[in-house]
Parts: sequence; C-alpha cells; structure tokens
Amino acid sequence: MSSFFTLPASQRKRKREDRAGAPSKKRGVDADGDARNKSGRKTRERDESISGSDDEDAESVASAEGESGSESDEGETAADRRLKLAERYLDNVRDEVDDYGFDAAEIDRDLIAERLKEDVDEFKGRVYRQIASDLAFPAASHAFFRADTHTTTSIAVHAPYVYTVSKDRTLIKWELATPSAAPTPTANGADGASKRAPRPQRKKPKQVRFTRGLQKVGESAEDQGHTKSILSVAVSPSGKFVATGGEDNKLIIWDAATLTPVQTFAQHRDSVSGLAFARHISTMSSGEQLFSGSNDRTIKTWSISTAGHAYVETLFGHQDNVTSVAAMTIDQCISVGARDRTARLWKVVEESQLIFRGGSSKNSYQEHNIDCIAPLPPTHFVTGSDNGSISLWTMHKKKPLYTIPNAHGFDPLPPLEDHSPEVDRETALRNARFMRPMPRWITALTTVPGTDVVLSGSWDGWVRAWKVSEDKRTIIPLGPVGGGSTDPDAPDTPSKQLEQSLAFANPRQSLTNSHEGEPVVKGVINGIAVFERRAESAKPNQVPSKSKSTQNNTPEARGLCIAVAVGKEHRLGRYKCYSNNYSKGPTSEGRNGAMVFEVPFLSEKHGRAEDAT
Repeated sequence: MSSFFTLPASQRKRKREDRAGAPSKKRGVDADGDARNKSGRKTRERDESISGSDDEDAESVASAEGESGSESDEGETAADRRLKLAERYLDNVRDEVDDYGFDAAEIDRDLIAERLKEDVDEFKGRVYRQIASDLAFPAASHAFFRADTHTTTSIAVHAPYVYTVSKDRTLIKWELATPSAAPTPTANGADGASKRAPRPQRKKPKQVRFTRGLQKVGESAEDQGHTKSILSVAVSPSGKFVATGGEDNKLIIWDAATLTPVQTFAQHRDSVSGLAFARHISTMSSGEQLFSGSNDRTIKTWSISTAGHAYVETLFGHQDNVTSVAAMTIDQCISVGARDRTARLWKVVEESQLIFRGGSSKNSYQEHNIDCIAPLPPTHFVTGSDNGSISLWTMHKKKPLYTIPNAHGFDPLPPLEDHSPEVDRETALRNARFMRPMPRWITALTTVPGTDVVLSGSWDGWVRAWKVSEDKRTIIPLGPVGGGSTDPDAPDTPSKQLEQSLAFANPRQSLTNSHEGEPVVKGVINGIAVFERRAESAKPNQVPSKSKSTQNNTPEARGLCIAVAVGKEHRLGRYKCYSNNYSKGPTSEGRNGAMVFEVPFLSEKHGRAEDAT
C-alpha cells in the first residue's frame, strides 16, 4: 500500500502544488469571489517585489563587474583595492563624527586605560624601551643633602619621598624637590625684562620625618626599633610601608606616613643585608611581597598588607652571606652570595632555583666576591664584583653574556715613601716592581626596569651610566652622571658624546689624571635608587590642575631622578677607601649623607635650544 513517504519526489511536489492551488472554501465566503481577488493581488505584489529585488541585484552585480573590469583594466592589485576600502571606511567615520560629535571623557578614559596597560606591561617585563641614548647624563644637576648621622648605608625612593638609613640606627624620610623646566624665552625678550626675577627653586630634599633607636609603640608601651646599625631599606610599591633590616637580625615594618614601627620580625639568625619588594602584588597572596636576604645564607619571603604582616617561606641554597637581593617578576627574585661567587634565580611557586656561577679565570684580576645584583626583567640581570667588573646574564645561559672589566677604574699607586720602609730609593723601587693598581669594586648597582639603563657606583666619586644593547647581549658605557657640562642649555653634539664615551671606556685611567674633573660624590656609594619622572595624567571627568609651569607656558621637566647613599665607610665594614683617591681638601676622607641627580632628556634640551634660537 503506497503512502506519502513512499511516493517519488516528483509526485509529492505535484501533490503539494495541486493542494496549494486548490481554492480554500471558507464559511460565508465565495471561492470565486473576494477570496480569489485577494489571493491574486497578493500574488502580484509578491512577484513585483521579487522582480524588483532581482533587478537591483542585477544592477549591483553589473556595476561591480564594471568596476572590477575597469580596475582590472587599470592593473589595480588586491592591496590597492583594500586601501580604497580603508579610505572609504575612514571617510564614513569622519562623516559620522561630524554629524554626531565625540565624547572627550570617553577618549580620556581610553587614553588612561592604554597608559595603565603600558605600565602593567612594563612591570611584567613585556616592554623594553631604548631611552639611554636620549638621556643627557653629563648635563645632570645634583644636590647634596644630609643630616647629623653616620655613614648612610642604603636608600629607597617612592616619589616624591626618599628614605635613608645609617649606621647609627637612623631612619629619615625626605621629600624631593620637583624640578622645573627653564622658561621659554620670547622672540623680543621684553617679558623677561618687565617681570620680576623668579624666586630660586629649592633643589635639596626637605626632611619630613626622623626616627632613631627604640620607640614605645602601642598601648603596651613596648619598645620597638633597631639596636644596631641599619644595613638596608625598601619601600613598598603602594608607598604605605617601609622595611628596614639591620645587624641586630631584625626586620622591621614601618608606617611610611609616620615612621612608627608596626611589626618586628626576628626569624633571621644573622644580619639582614638586603631587602626588595616585588614591583606588583601577586595574585596568589593578599599583600605586597617582600624578599629579605641575610648573612645566615637564607632568603625569606614575607606578605605585607594593611590586614597584617606574615612570614611566608625560607629559601636555602647559598653557601655564603647573601649580600644583595632584588625582585625579578611575580614570585621570583634574584640574589648573590658573596664568596660563593654565584647568582641565583629563585622561583618561589615552583620551589626551584637556577644557579649562575662566576669567578672566571680569564680575567686579569680574579673575582672573589659578587656583591651586587640588579634585574632586567623578564630574563636578564646584571651583577657587580669585587674585581670591578659588571656582567650581563640571561636565565638561559649559565655563563655571563658580556663582562666589562674594571668598570670604575683603579686606585692610583701610593707614593713610594708611603708603602716602603726602605731608605734606599733603588731598593724600594726594586721591591715595588711587582705592585700593580687595584681595581675599585662595585659597591652599588641598579637598573630602570623596562628600559636599557644601568647605573653603578663605587668610591671613585662618580655614578656611571651604562646602556644595554637592543639585542641584550652587550653593555655600552655612557659616561659618568653629572660629569660633563653643568649648563643644561649647552649643546651636546654626538661627536662630543662619542669622545666622552671613548675616554670613559679606558679602564686604567685613574682619578688623579682623569679629564672628568673634580669628583661629584665625595665618599663611598653604598646604594642607588632611581625612578623615571613622568607627566601626571588627569583622571576621567576631571580637568587637569593648572600648575605654575602650565600657567607660564613652560614645558614640564621629565627624565630620571637618581638618589645615591654616600658615606665615609662601606656599608658592610669599617674600612675607609675613598681616601685611596688621594683627594685634597676638607672632604678628602668622604662625607656622610646622600645626593640626588636630575637627568633630563636630550630632546627637551635640544627643544629649548631651538626655541631660544
């Protein structure tokens, strides 16, 4: 028996057509009357709409074929066609903006969001900016500031505040002075003659808070504070907390606003010699991450937050004192172990470490200690040694990629009568024939994360700047900071920079015969802290405040701010080595205090020079 599902497709189709064409009989309506007229009108309207759309499609296809034919005749490529489509799209966007306008607040929000994204990428090491060649290091201005303290052992900065610690258990909070750009001269110069001369700007930081020794804290009146020399200091990325470590084996967390001790940790068994905060908060912890290195050969991690401070973990591996520690990325830090001549990259979450061994016998001066380390996230770092060498490392290789020997030169040989008791001069010369000058070891090292800038310090009287190459395989000397012309408007030609760099690159050049002139830093550089000065952006739906520089139509100063801890003695010893330079005057043995350098950009300096002309 046949059914609908067993019939051929052609018969089913005819059956549907017959059923559709059959007139529908409704109650009260004549099949040959109004219903037939209505169905006829609907059919004609549908046919007309279909025919109209077909005509439009045919015209569009014809026009497209004509255009393509004309374009193909002209020899237009696919790239040219895409360019035309992009131009048409931009024209449509312009027409829409002209008709409806745009929202300035929304654009500001987009710009701020983009800036925040750039900051996050920079913190995570995804951004690498080449700015070292654009900075005028020789033209940097400097200012010395001090309090009545002993040797300054360490320094930390969180704009606009600087924190210094010293061997007499002193912690001081300073406020940096904001540098102002030079006023742009007018064409006729009449305004400068008519107006009163501006008040000289403050260059030295201003002391805000001061604390020394023990303090009674809380309702219990418990004494908290350091009882021996403070060796290291670090400030949290949020600027709310300051951490200090000293020879009394204590790690103390301070309130940055009032410099009152919040909590004291005594888990370390020896002096706390290095401290470093992670640059951003880890997603696996509720607070800011702190790393502490100690002479007990361990590194400890801490969680610092307003809810409470807690000890997290201890890292073992070094065979000697941990003299320096620095944060690399999230839950990663790097450290050096002095006489074990190793640098180690610690992966806290993975509970693993990578070991990098120094002490190459190829150097003319043997490397005994690696004392300083600074990060170049995400995969590189630099170290400084007691033989005066600065080495560039990568986590993918166990040996240094590049090494600059004797980066800060040599101490000059003392006079013959000072180191030989022989009365006969010929005998004294014969006994001293094997003497050679000793290199100045690296006492401080830091980097500007996300850039190619490296700064180092010793006791030669200079903070020296270095540039990491674009491929991150070599280090190029840039010269001392503040060692050139002190006039910020003096032109700095490329030939002059090359001459200074070549003269600076001579490692055997002593301070006495150096063309660099009188040293700027009078003492041993025990620490360097740096941050990049940037223009502040306005918040969404907020009008930027008009500062004095904006009202006077003067460009806002930008560049690097370098803070340096200076002392008569090295931070880890009682020996004085700045006197080895045989400097003269009342500061021949050095000074205790700190210095701040303001390094401008070459573009701004050249821009001011062009305006003046």
